[in-house]
Amino acid sequence: MKEQIISVNFDKHPIVKDRVIDFDDTDAIKKEKKIFPFKLHNDVILTIETNMRKFAFKIPAKYIWNGADIPRALWGLVGSRTDNAFLIASMVHDYMLQFKKYIMQDVLNGALSMAEYRRLTSLIFREVLKHTGTGTVKANIMSGCVDIFQKYFNKKQWNRT
Repeated sequence: MKEQIISVNFDKHPIVKDRVIDFDDTDAIKKEKKIFPFKLHNDVILTIETNMRKFAFKIPAKYIWNGADIPRALWGLVGSRTDNAFLIASMVHDYMLQFKKYIMQDVLNGALSMAEYRRLTSLIFREVLKHTGTGTVKANIMSGCVDIFQKYFNKKQWNRT
């Protein structure tokens, strides 16, 4: 039986802000803000219920990420990487990728293989997209593209723990 998402809920609405480059920022900080232009300004707890388990984890305030990795050529069709509807979903997905070892071992108690976890992150991405106002068809297409990219083109990230 494949794992299916029943619900994805935040304990409070995530507050996301742009990281503005300041005059007195060092070159390293300016570079970091260009690469990771978004910052979470409040702690949020994400609770996920599937047909097989229920779990939760906190995404801490000050978490930074790059937004949705949508190729520029598709922005007119899909939306840009900075579209508000995609920011929360990309934050959750990026956090789950960046901290997969913690989530897999400490939150999920080692219950999933790496392939199962990768698939789960794509399903959660889809549900958060829908939760933030993206239509079902578009959310399915976007999460399918993310899953294919992660499976075939981002293998190194999924082989590392």
